[in-house]
Amino acid sequence: MGISERRERLRKQVRADIIRTAKDIARESGWTSVSIRKIAEVIEYSPPILYEYFESKDKLLEAIRMEGFERLNTIFVSLRTHYSNPQKQLVEVARHIWEFAIENPEIFQVMFNLEGAYCDSKRSYAEAMRIKDNPVWEMIAHLRPKSADAVTKTYYEFWCLTYGFVSMTMTTQPRYAFTQAEPLYMESVRRFIRSIM
Repeated sequence: MGISERRERLRKQVRADIIRTAKDIARESGWTSVSIRKIAEVIEYSPPILYEYFESKDKLLEAIRMEGFERLNTIFVSLRTHYSNPQKQLVEVARHIWEFAIENPEIFQVMFNLEGAYCDSKRSYAEAMRIKDNPVWEMIAHLRPKSADAVTKTYYEFWCLTYGFVSMTMTTQPRYAFTQAEPLYMESVRRFIRSIM
């Protein structure tokens, strides 16, 4: 392995360490406790070195937000392939969003500006919600193949229901209430899916 490859590998490793450390601090103490200085202290680098990777906390949060949407999209593509029934696909999409939020609350918080994880960028929203080659939009199109406008409207409503329900539960309920809220959430999703068929 050459020097340039070694440098690139080290650069990727440091970047991954910064992101992982930010999420660890947030999980432990909340996003308001996360700062470039605090991350530098934990991974034993000077703050100026970290600023070479992320020029601000906002840029760091944007990278974490994009990671969250990319991880979910990978799951959605897999569900579309695994299940042939679009109703089942959408139910599984909703279930996986719920599981993702429970297992990765610090990432979900950044994705939706919750719990002090404010990120100004809207770029990842535009990418995650675009219609072209979107597995969830395609699932809805199979249930409601009338027109692209109707599908897009339903697609937007589906996201408002799913992400809104999870976000409201996360910000207004204690952590243990997630178990109690999940059946209500899933029933709401099933009712929504029945209403668009």
